[in-house]
Formats: sequence, C-alpha cells, structure tokens
Amino acid sequence: MFRNVLTSNARVCTVSYSRSIHATPAASTVTGKVSEMADKVNKKVGQGLASAIETGEKAAGKTKETLGSTTASAKQKTEGAKKTAHKTTEEAKQKVNQAAAGARETKDDVKGRMSK
Repeated sequence: MFRNVLTSNARVCTVSYSRSIHATPAASTVTGKVSEMADKVNKKVGQGLASAIETGEKAAGKTKETLGSTTASAKQKTEGAKKTAHKTTEEAKQKVNQAAAGARETKDDVKGRMSK
C-alpha cells in the first residue's frame, strides 16, 4: 500500500512514499515446502553416498582377501612346480648318465671284440 505524504515548508515541498511489505501465508508455506524438499533431497543423496562408500569398502576388503588367498595358493603351486621340475631334472640327469655309461660299455665291448 502506498501512502503519499506531502509536507510543505516555507519554500520546500517534500513528497515521501512509504510501502508496507508483508508476507502472505502462501509465500511462507511455499518457502517452507521448498526448504523441506531440499533437506529431504540432501539427506537422500548423503545416504546414497554413504551406502556407495560402504559397498566400495566391502568390495575392497573382499578383493584383498581373495588376492591374499590367491597369492598364497600361487606361491604353494610355484613351490610345488619348482620341486617337480628339480626332481624331473635330477631323474633326467641320472638317465643321461646311465645312457652314457651304457654307451661306454658298448664301445669298450666293440673295441674288445675287434682287437681279438
């Protein structure tokens, strides 16, 4: 609402305006509802982020466990393979030595028959 006030003084004439501002119940209701919705959205987003972080932490923990047990299993298998390879190498060396000894015997046997 506007009010015009005219004040006259000797030679000066002053006009002043005043406006009264008031909030309507509808405006405060809308503001309150917007504030409530923003608060609800903020809480939901926070809960979603917290849940995602928690899920990520659980997945990281399971991955560490899996990698740990897999690493231990791989080490055991590697050690087993090394032992098997060493054993096979030793057996192969023995067979080569036996074959060489057999070849020497055959050579000596042939030389002996030829020299007679």
